[in-house]
Amino acid sequence: MEKQESGGKKRKKLPSMPKLRVWQRILLYIAMVVFATLALISAAYGPEKRFFQISIYVCAAATLFPGCWYLFFDIRYGVKDVIRTGIAANPYTSRVAADYGLRTVVFAVPGVVSNIVFAIFNGVVGLVSHSAWFGSLAAYYILLCVMRLGAVQQARQLTGMSRSRDRVQKEIIIYRKNSILFILMAAVLGGMVVLLVLSQGGKNYPGLTIYAAAAYTFYRIIHSSINVVRVRKQNSPLLTIIRKIGYIDACVSILTLQSAMFASFGGDQKMLIRVMNGMTGGVVCLIVFAVGIQGILAAGKMSRRLAGGEEAAWERKEEDLEKQTAANITGGKT
Repeated sequence: MEKQESGGKKRKKLPSMPKLRVWQRILLYIAMVVFATLALISAAYGPEKRFFQISIYVCAAATLFPGCWYLFFDIRYGVKDVIRTGIAANPYTSRVAADYGLRTVVFAVPGVVSNIVFAIFNGVVGLVSHSAWFGSLAAYYILLCVMRLGAVQQARQLTGMSRSRDRVQKEIIIYRKNSILFILMAAVLGGMVVLLVLSQGGKNYPGLTIYAAAAYTFYRIIHSSINVVRVRKQNSPLLTIIRKIGYIDACVSILTLQSAMFASFGGDQKMLIRVMNGMTGGVVCLIVFAVGIQGILAAGKMSRRLAGGEEAAWERKEEDLEKQTAANITGGKT
């Protein structure tokens, strides 16, 4: 097929995949998952029959490309035509989708719940087994829980309050408190790193679950880094500290993932494992400590700016954000 362009030239139309019915796409997705799983198992355990192994790889490759192709468009148009329509039809979900600040606070709530669960679990295991590693994990999750819960509670109290001096001052206070807790968290992480270096701690994922854990960890660090950059446009200390908490949590997950990978693939290289855990742990501790120091200094700077009469600038930025949110909601309903 050729298509006529405005300049008189003809260009070839790109070939497209054939249309498949719903049941055909479902079968393709199932086959893609099955062959991909078999390929991973074959790579991990290496069956003796070479022909059988090659056949699995060929089938996995043959189903992976078309499966990903159709899945991409199903997700793309499914989100556009179904999910977005359902979100826009509900007043609350429409508000959450359009309001970045509300969305940030709402999505922080599951993190509070999971931190509470992990803190209780690791604390109980630490007490029963007399394990310093689980005790340090419990202390880490308690700190995360306190920081996230304080930020969410502060956001709930500030709901409906205009961008006045009192609101900005309260946001700066919770920003400073959590920045101080980052410094305390750096000390807790330092204890965890010492335990890792002494081979008295670390995680271990069974079987192929470590690959899923690695993929999720890298997704978290990329996503949290993007959120830390995006939140700067909001000019809100409260939203900024929520995003920083998520970023630090993702950084710590890199350390625990590394310890789990060494436990699975490190073999007898104990000295290398200790050195790498010490180096990575030291970097993570320095990052957490630096974020805490930077937050304390930034809180002092924001307080001085607020006391110096820049309240009007804060209010103008808040009005611009509210107008943008209202436009997003209106656009979503139309």
